[in-house]
Amino acid sequence: MCMSRVINRFLVYKTVLSFNRNLKKYGFSYVNEEYLIKDTLPPLKDLTETDLDYIKEILKMVEDTCLLFFNEARCLHRSVSAYHIFRKKQLPIDLVIGVSKKPFISHAWLEFNGQVINDAPEFVEKLSVQFNTFNLRRE
Repeated sequence: MCMSRVINRFLVYKTVLSFNRNLKKYGFSYVNEEYLIKDTLPPLKDLTETDLDYIKEILKMVEDTCLLFFNEARCLHRSVSAYHIFRKKQLPIDLVIGVSKKPFISHAWLEFNGQVINDAPEFVEKLSVQFNTFNLRRE
């Protein structure tokens, strides 16, 4: 395994672990402030092949980490952790949270330019969007 993959895997594990700890210790309001709305986001941009490869690698690592995680790591862990990593790299990925009333379901996923990138589009299109970081993005 090359060194950058080892570093990325460590970064992913550290981010998921930190998110889990902060969510349990301080609650969602802290997570919202620290991970989601802290700064204005940069405008959308085209992604390079390198960006796309990085995004695919991180999403796979986050998924693997959350599957093997010793605590419950659900869609919020996966999506917020990956979003946090992409945001630090200035990649224009958005976090979306939606709900359904009957039956009650809440769900989090990631999008690029309105396209779902870490979930099944046919599942999330049935949900009513309550939060989307796209609304924080600069013009």
